[in-house]
Amino acid sequence: MSTALGSRRLWAALFAIFLIAGCATSTRAPEPIGLERQRWQGRISIKVNSQPPKAFSANFNLQGTAEAGDLNFSSPLGTTLARLVWSPSTASLQTTGDIQHFESLGALVNGATGTDLPLAALFSWLQGVPADAPGWRADLTDMANGRLTAQRFAPDSPTELKIILDR
Repeated sequence: MSTALGSRRLWAALFAIFLIAGCATSTRAPEPIGLERQRWQGRISIKVNSQPPKAFSANFNLQGTAEAGDLNFSSPLGTTLARLVWSPSTASLQTTGDIQHFESLGALVNGATGTDLPLAALFSWLQGVPADAPGWRADLTDMANGRLTAQRFAPDSPTELKIILDR
C-alpha cells in the first residue's frame, strides 16, 4: 500500500509542477509595435551586370526588421559564409572569424553582397507586401509559392535578386 501512496504522491507532484509551469508568464519585453521580428530562410541569388560581372548565391536565414536584424549566408553543406548583424547603433559583417564594422546598414549590405539592396523594401516584399524602392521593381506574383524576384534597372549596374523561401 505504501508503493501506491508513493506513486500517487509522485504523480501529484508532477501534476503540480506542470500546472505551475503552465501558469508562468514570460518576462521578456514585447517587441515595439510595427517592429515585430520576422524570420525567413531559403536560397538567395544576386547577379550584378557590372564590369566585371558579379554573382552570389547561398542559403540564407534572415530574422528581424530593417531596423535590427541578423542575416546568415551559408553554403549548401551548411558552412557559414557570412553573418550580417545590424541595429540602430551598429552594422557588422563576420566572415571566417574576421569582423568588419560599417557606418550604415547600406554599407554593410554592399560590403557583403557587392551591391546595394533595398533592405527595407525587401522585408515588405518577403511578407508579400509591395513596397517602393527607387530604381527597383519587385515581382511578388509567385510569393504564395515562396518565390520573389526583384530587378534594379540602374544603367551602371543592373541587378537581379531571386529568393526561394523554404516552406
